Amino acid sequence: MDLVTLSGGLGNQMFQFAFYWALKKRGKKVFLYKNKLAAKEHNGYELQTLFGVEEKCVDGLWMTRLLGCPLLGKILKHILFPHKIRERVLYNYSIYLPLFERNGLHWVGYWQSEKYFQDVADDIRRIFCFDHLSLNPATSAALKCMSEQVAVSVHIRRGDYYLPCNVATYGGLCTVEYYENAIRYVKERYPQAVFYVFSDDLDWVRENIPSAGKMVFVDWNRGKDSWQDMFLMSKCHHNILANSSFSWWGAWLNTHPEKLVIAPERWANCPAPDALPDGWVRIEGVSRR
Repeated sequence: MDLVTLSGGLGNQMFQFAFYWALKKRGKKVFLYKNKLAAKEHNGYELQTLFGVEEKCVDGLWMTRLLGCPLLGKILKHILFPHKIRERVLYNYSIYLPLFERNGLHWVGYWQSEKYFQDVADDIRRIFCFDHLSLNPATSAALKCMSEQVAVSVHIRRGDYYLPCNVATYGGLCTVEYYENAIRYVKERYPQAVFYVFSDDLDWVRENIPSAGKMVFVDWNRGKDSWQDMFLMSKCHHNILANSSFSWWGAWLNTHPEKLVIAPERWANCPAPDALPDGWVRIEGVSRR
């Protein structure tokens, strides 16, 4: 019997849920624990709101709710899940693989690699299916335009990546040169590409990222509608990523058979051997000019 903690933003929660689902499909009895402190981050817990995971596939909701009780939950975690496994080495599937056969584990981490859930990928795609009826009018209009274009998403994440707690791990990798090189790579192959730009700092993007021809700045999805950025990324033909779980999932959920996915040469300022699926293109962040 194992426990998987949910925390972080939507992209992180999706990785943690996919990890939970993979353990479940291995035949393990596994429960989810919602970290109450993390519920205040970003837009809180969105898995239920967006995908209805509790009704669809989460067993043992009674346990999840008990674990959420302040004192009782703490006691139960120590008794039922005595071995806490913290993901101290990121993006490295092989280190944790030998632990999958053990029981009584409390998994605390992000588990950001397709390798954790590759065997159940079809399940994950079915579960992470956005509701088209919940789209706002601007997103619906953009979706119609994309269907008539060679649409390419460009994700530029700044915001919390420039906080001292994150910059050492994630900062300085998705440079202006990286985006110039990635856009050039796409345009050499798809001259008619239309670039849909997603960012938490579009003012900075407009001032610092050179024009790539036709560009659409997606500036209407905020707050509770921010998930619609990921939805639109997934509907583009091709994707240029930030080193972010949010655009990772936008690209992974993209079902275009000939999609081109571009990511930074280094996903993090640490070894990340399992961060990207096979076939995704890595582009350096140093200008070739």
